[in-house]
Amino acid sequence: MSPPARLSDLPRAELEALLVELLGELADLKRLVAAQRDEIARLKGLKGRPSIKPSGMENATEPKPGGKGLKRRGRGKVTPRVAAETEVLRVAPPKGSLLNPGRWQPARVGFAE
Repeated sequence: MSPPARLSDLPRAELEALLVELLGELADLKRLVAAQRDEIARLKGLKGRPSIKPSGMENATEPKPGGKGLKRRGRGKVTPRVAAETEVLRVAPPKGSLLNPGRWQPARVGFAE
């Protein structure tokens, strides 16, 4: 294929077709060069290019299917391990204490008022 005299004289459709053809040819040449580099390294006894696998992080950045409708379940009702019991103990007041309305107070011994 001979290059045209002036690219500006070509219509847009032909320019786009030429561009697609050249980009395809460029990709083929890049693959050929990479294959030749691998072969040269193999013939020299060097290590080839490492095969790098995708990390999977690309998938983590996309939202999961299901959208907002998917909710986490709560913990549920918490059951106590020991039953809570209230037990009222009746005890006699200690000796030397006085009974005030509603509360116990120790007697004051040795204080002058």
